Amino acid sequence: MSKKEFLDQLAYLLQDIAPEERDDAIGYYVDYFEEAGPDREQQVIEELGSPEKIAAMIRDSLNGTTGEDEYTENGYHNRRYDENTKMPEKAKKESGFHFKGNRDRNLILIVLIVVGTVVLGLPLIGVIGGTAVGIVGIFFGFISGVAGISVGLLAGGIGVFAAGIVKMFTQLPTGFMMCGGGLIMMAVGLLFCVLFGWILVTVFPPLIRGVVNLIRRLFHKGGEEA
Repeated sequence: MSKKEFLDQLAYLLQDIAPEERDDAIGYYVDYFEEAGPDREQQVIEELGSPEKIAAMIRDSLNGTTGEDEYTENGYHNRRYDENTKMPEKAKKESGFHFKGNRDRNLILIVLIVVGTVVLGLPLIGVIGGTAVGIVGIFFGFISGVAGISVGLLAGGIGVFAAGIVKMFTQLPTGFMMCGGGLIMMAVGLLFCVLFGWILVTVFPPLIRGVVNLIRRLFHKGGEEA
């Protein structure tokens, strides 16, 4: 049996206990193997015994069984099996491992990961979000300009056309020119109106959907990392 097979079988046998306690127990024996080194893997497996025995002793410990088993400074002792599954004294002193320590270590790692994610993620989200807002702002500025030009040309064209009609009573050629200029202005204004409508119908909806999807993805990723 290899170390991986031993740990996998032990994890399978401990499925019925709390996940936190199971992770602590598996972490304990993972560190046990790591301290012993690859060369002593089989020796450690022989010292520990079968995964079934270890799983039974862990359950007894979690259930508060006394008299038959106890966890001492030298390792776990169970009278039913009459064996001691202890770490070598040198490895135990170097590792200083215990269940609570493993839990605290995991908590510290989680805190560091969260802090690192926030520190690195917020500026990136800000840059991407600012870029998206800038693109939307440019787009709104553009369509506002198109709308303003179309309204200005239409209003100006109507004004020039009306002035040209009045001018015809005094200076006919000038009046005709003014009317022609007014009609040209109105025609260009109508073209800008068509352009404005095309932008609103064709370009505006996909752009808004893209920006909304981008923001959702950013917040969704931020939530998963946190």
